[in-house]
Amino acid sequence: MEHLYRIPKKIIVLGLLLFFFSCSQDETVNSNLQTNETQSFSAKMSNEKLNVFKGPEVALGYGKVRSWVSVNKEGFPSEIGIEITPEAFKNLSDENAKSVPPEGATIVVPLHEKAMQSTPFDHIGLNWNPHGHEPVGFFDVPHFDIHFYMISVEEQMAIPAWSPATNDAFNNYPPPGYLPADYGTPPGPATAEAEMGKHWAPNNLPTLLPFTKVLIYGTFDGEFIFIEPMITLNYFLSKEDFSIPYSQPDFFAKSGNYPTKYNVFHNSTNGNTYVTLSDFVWRTKK
Repeated sequence: MEHLYRIPKKIIVLGLLLFFFSCSQDETVNSNLQTNETQSFSAKMSNEKLNVFKGPEVALGYGKVRSWVSVNKEGFPSEIGIEITPEAFKNLSDENAKSVPPEGATIVVPLHEKAMQSTPFDHIGLNWNPHGHEPVGFFDVPHFDIHFYMISVEEQMAIPAWSPATNDAFNNYPPPGYLPADYGTPPGPATAEAEMGKHWAPNNLPTLLPFTKVLIYGTFDGEFIFIEPMITLNYFLSKEDFSIPYSQPDFFAKSGNYPTKYNVFHNSTNGNTYVTLSDFVWRTKK
């Protein structure tokens, strides 16, 4: 596979995993999402009444972030994602803010139990990169990485830094067909991240510049372990909405409900921003 890009290692503060939990508990909101505050893309395309299940709030900047999932009456997922209050985008470099994570460090956003039951995801890892990261000319602008992990927090944190000794694990890729054919990654340490894994991007990445949003896949030691929307701060502040299908693997190592679109949308009433995965399809293990 021809690789048209490189993504060198991100500037990340490794070590302690940062949990920024508030006193909030998981929450269930029973409603039709067409009139609920989330106003999801999938709900707008459907007349189904959906139940919303929210995870606990986590502090970010002067605001908060939390996960949520919507499911129909049969328990089939419609959409999963995070909601970010407008205050979370303010003064992210201010040491007096409630929670400003070190550059690149992971904030764990827990999922509601219903999300873990109905989707392959275990938790969401949110990374704020105020100066972006290499390569220059690609991702060197302020942006967020939003990892939807399919492994536990403990498994994620156990992923080591790249070294000659760990090279084989990072470059042990899933068999052909278990990642999209139009995605690639260079060999070696360039995209190998401790506490994350190996990063894969679309082969046509140069045509998507200047970078505002892109969807990344992640692997480690032969397994597909995360789906990652990367979105710039400027795009969030523009309040522009989108809903985009993304490339799918031919095969899946585990049966389950997998999303096929990623979305960003805004609520004009409460000012919240939403980053979601939607349009789930049942996949049978092959």
